[in-house]
Amino acid sequence: MAGDLVYAFRVMRLPLLDAGGSAIGRIEDIVIVPSRAGTAPRVVGYVATSQRRRIFVNASRFSTIDGEGARLRSWDVDLHPFKPKPGELLVGKDVLDKKIGDETVSDIAMRSTTDGRTTYWELAKVRLSRRSALRRRPSVRLVDWTEVPTLFGTGAPMAAEAASMRDMHPSDVAIIVRTLPMGQRKQLAEAMDDDRLADLLEELPEAEQLRIIEGLDLDRLVSVLDEMEYDDLA
Repeated sequence: MAGDLVYAFRVMRLPLLDAGGSAIGRIEDIVIVPSRAGTAPRVVGYVATSQRRRIFVNASRFSTIDGEGARLRSWDVDLHPFKPKPGELLVGKDVLDKKIGDETVSDIAMRSTTDGRTTYWELAKVRLSRRSALRRRPSVRLVDWTEVPTLFGTGAPMAAEAASMRDMHPSDVAIIVRTLPMGQRKQLAEAMDDDRLADLLEELPEAEQLRIIEGLDLDRLVSVLDEMEYDDLA
């Protein structure tokens, strides 16, 4: 069942709270990835500032997002710097203020939903504004995300797929990958970071490893193999 709409412009000003409700940072942006055809773009995480560092916090780590703040399920966060990945879009940086004809994207509405197993946030609506010389205030309308599909296109569907797997366990990624045709497996491998690809390969039988990496260029192959554990190279 879908939840109430929550607007990105508000979320991007919320304090980042630990499990006890103490402020440990502030939300700066929202990381989304385009989903498969016919399904809404999904929120995979948030960019936050904590201890003067710009970090990524996976969406699954939050228990609630409301007017008081974005509250974590735990008491701490990973302070590794945020690095955008191919296939990801930042709502604030890449989507807001974007022109669509004579209208401008002024906000994005998200909603909490579930697939029966997990609860996650997805994009639902887009608020468009149009300015006119005859009006002091812009006219505003709210449209479904399906009415502006080009807004969320990255031109790299497998890069978006790889981005959506950013923090999944390698064994779970392997289950998904094994359902894909070999051509898509190879495209996904091309889009993955070296360390993530290495983790994935370690979950697959040797024959499948070889088929996936056979198209990689030599420098990339060496880098991926360097990431793999020694016992998987034997």
